Amino acid sequence: MHGKNHKVIMNKLYIYVLVFMIFMGLGASWVIEKANASHDIPIIKKVPNFNFTNQNGETFCQNQLKNKITVLDFFFTNCPGPCPIMTYNMKSLYDDFSNSNDVQFVSITVDPENDKTTVLKNYAEINGINDQRWHLLTSELSAIKSLKRDGFMLFADELPQGHAIKFILIDEHGNIRKYFDGTDEASLSILKKDISHLVKNMQST
Repeated sequence: MHGKNHKVIMNKLYIYVLVFMIFMGLGASWVIEKANASHDIPIIKKVPNFNFTNQNGETFCQNQLKNKITVLDFFFTNCPGPCPIMTYNMKSLYDDFSNSNDVQFVSITVDPENDKTTVLKNYAEINGINDQRWHLLTSELSAIKSLKRDGFMLFADELPQGHAIKFILIDEHGNIRKYFDGTDEASLSILKKDISHLVKNMQST
């Protein structure tokens, strides 16, 4: 009799444990689902109109930000400081998303007097930029300053040395979504995840 009661108690305990594990599993799934759903990247502002020229002598304007997830930065080819690191990190992202036509990269020179289209094209070749997924842009200095200061809310007075080290994430509607430190590995890791998140959202709509 005692053995039978013990067996009944053990069976009940097993059922309770099983129910608890199922409940916890469902709870964990719910938490993960909610976390993914709440991965909201707020809209900061829309990128204003601009009309620049890329390394191939082609026009590149704000309309070409549409239907793409874009990572944008400011640089200059003779930069002795952070630019080589930023270019290296941007190239890493460029390679990581090499199979995605939904992601593009844009680097705008802050030294247009020296960074003519031929210089930018040579810089692209040296850094292995060999397709239309990465545009190196130039324009008049006044237009670049205006876009940098008013469009992207970045310091634009002491150019070229005073350019920002930010990578700017832009969605498929041309909205600025987030700023990242273009020289920091932890920041780049988050950026990579956010790019993937925006691509997934874009493809699902």
